[in-house]
Amino acid sequence: MTWLILTILAYFFLAIVVLFDRYFLVGKIPNPKVYTFNVGILWFLLCLLLIPFGITIPGISLMILGLGAGLVRILAILFLTESIIRGEVSRAVPTIGGLLPVFSFFLFFLYFPRSEILNLSQLLAFVLLVLGSVMISLKKFSLKIFTFENLKYPITSAFLFALNFFLMKILFLKIDFLTGFFLTLVGGGLGAIFFLIFSQTRESIFAQKVAPKISGFFILGQILGGLGVFSQFYAVSLVKPGQVPLINALEGIRYVFLLFFVFILSFWKPELLKEEMKGTILLQKIAAVLLISLGLLFLFLK
Repeated sequence: MTWLILTILAYFFLAIVVLFDRYFLVGKIPNPKVYTFNVGILWFLLCLLLIPFGITIPGISLMILGLGAGLVRILAILFLTESIIRGEVSRAVPTIGGLLPVFSFFLFFLYFPRSEILNLSQLLAFVLLVLGSVMISLKKFSLKIFTFENLKYPITSAFLFALNFFLMKILFLKIDFLTGFFLTLVGGGLGAIFFLIFSQTRESIFAQKVAPKISGFFILGQILGGLGVFSQFYAVSLVKPGQVPLINALEGIRYVFLLFFVFILSFWKPELLKEEMKGTILLQKIAAVLLISLGLLFLFLK
């Protein structure tokens, strides 16, 4: 169950990153292309740190696959940040959390042999974890949110993230983990550089001025995010192909950690993140935690 421990650890780091992302996206780096460009360039720089650990040069087809996976992920981040910037956090998070594992499941179901797909116990855990992930991140349900205009960015982001995990697993089946991770970082960096082709985006990127203190927090957030993604992808490299959707379904654990962080931080700054932690919302989140815990229990017992 090493993959499960790694996944939980990954979502612990990624929960901290949510705090940093909310801070930057809401006030400090309001342009999603600028934010995504900064993320991609930092990936490009971080990949250099992996070179001394024995990166190998794969064939051209595998190199294209790895770079493509990184490009897909940077586009997924762009659509995610677009959703958050447009004030769709309450819709984006549950939509992505619910659809990502579903898209992932169908991609693996269609590509890999049936023997690689989840067994009955794992499938039950998958359903519980997806329901828990949606419930814990959903603030208010309304049929009005089910419009193309409201959901186009979150749905696109969810599919691109699922496609990224799908491509990464195929890559890890053919080459070693560090080389695959390295190629993904390079692909994300190259994807960020492509933003410079568009004059308006280029002007926004070079016009953005960020204070040294803010830059430090941004880099710290990305380092923690890198640790989270590294742990998550390492877990992906360890599991069977059909189990990757389970890793995606465990997304709700990130928000369990986030609730804990919000509770701790509320003693210092009650209005931080403006989380509603009372009444029916609190009961909903408690029910979601119970569903996620039950899903984890099925996995650990298995």
